[in-house]
Amino acid sequence: MGAFFNILSNSIGSLIIGLLLTAAAVGLMFFIIKSWYKHNTFTPLSYIVGAVLFLILSFHASIICGAITIKGYGDDAERLINGYVGALDADALLSADDSQAIIERLGEDLPLVEYYADYADFHGHTPSTIAAAMNDELQSFMNEYILKHVLWLLFFAVVGAFCIIRTTERGLAGRGRNKVYTRSEEQF
Repeated sequence: MGAFFNILSNSIGSLIIGLLLTAAAVGLMFFIIKSWYKHNTFTPLSYIVGAVLFLILSFHASIICGAITIKGYGDDAERLINGYVGALDADALLSADDSQAIIERLGEDLPLVEYYADYADFHGHTPSTIAAAMNDELQSFMNEYILKHVLWLLFFAVVGAFCIIRTTERGLAGRGRNKVYTRSEEQF
């Protein structure tokens, strides 16, 4: 039951942080667009695009927050793995089955890690090197995972900003169109 609450609390925390960061980012985006295009006004379609953008960015921001949480488990994972292999001979070479058994046991103790690391082949490592190797691999994988979602987040932010700008109405003030001349200003 503790694992369930651990997953639930981390998931809700990542979701809340992701939503708050996204709300701030989308709000800032609308502010910047309004600052750059002073004479444009947002239409209902602009706000609909903003809402869809908010949902998409929230998803990626929450996933990024969750992945950062997983990265924080690296030291715990390494400590647990060292505990699992502590009784083994320090010079013994571990097989792929041994490393898979270690990752499965780690998934029982750290269920969030199990979601990202369900298969392990660290054959040839010794009990003294397996924990650091698994932690390094987990950190490397999480860095790639975060980078992938950051790139998707930036892509959707740029596309969303472009779509929001395209859905604004252009104001006539300051553009020189439809200027009304008085008789004294007219010149032939």
